[in-house]
Amino acid sequence: MIKALIFDVDDTLIKYGKKRVEQSAVEAIDLAREKGMIIIVATGRGYRFLHRDVKERVQADYYVTVNGTCINSKFGTTIACYPMSEKTVDKLLDICYQRGYSFGFKFDDSLQVYADYPYFTSYYCNEAITQDTIDDNTATRDYHLTHMLPLGCFIYSPDREAMNLQQQFEELVFHPCYLHGCECSRKDVNKGITLKRLVESLGLSLEQCMAFGDAGNDRELLQMCGIGVCMGNGSESLKEVSDYVTTDIEDNGIYNALKHFKVI
Repeated sequence: MIKALIFDVDDTLIKYGKKRVEQSAVEAIDLAREKGMIIIVATGRGYRFLHRDVKERVQADYYVTVNGTCINSKFGTTIACYPMSEKTVDKLLDICYQRGYSFGFKFDDSLQVYADYPYFTSYYCNEAITQDTIDDNTATRDYHLTHMLPLGCFIYSPDREAMNLQQQFEELVFHPCYLHGCECSRKDVNKGITLKRLVESLGLSLEQCMAFGDAGNDRELLQMCGIGVCMGNGSESLKEVSDYVTTDIEDNGIYNALKHFKVI
């Protein structure tokens, strides 16, 4: 029996570039909550960068953020983190500086840009993420020394050539992102692995979870849960490993899937 529902954010709950969760998804989640379902959001975003509408209308019980490298409570407080090693961070810094990449580190409480803040924010910001939410650390480049080691790194490079760094970092996994960006985090940590830790601490198993996603960083999440649902607008590779492909995000995808499996 399904007891917990897990949702990716971009292109699953909210169409990328928009600010509001699809109304049918909110209605479906409210119905599921009334039946006692635990609601969890699992996203590549840090808690600070979640859309206000997700926090206010989805009202998740827990958040698995920054691609599984952090767990936040319903109030946003950090429960657990899984940062990169100091050796890995130093190596990333050296390469990105030498090659002139614009990049920033993701932490549990912020995104700190370490090189070319204007360039980074000109591409990274959209309707949901504004420049004032991204911190400029280009002067001191020391947040990882004063706060904590980073959870992930977001890099802009010509023709997304930074994806080739995968060959030099066996301990990391690199994902292509919108436009010419890519991001990386620990290979041994992902949404699925961290979700397992979270739900087991709640006395549940992954078999009792139903997860929704649309992209490559949702793969482990959907494969590890009892039911993995890919949005109709999701990638073909994710559809191939999903238990069910629902309709498009803008065609009541979440509502239709929950109806199909008689969750609501």
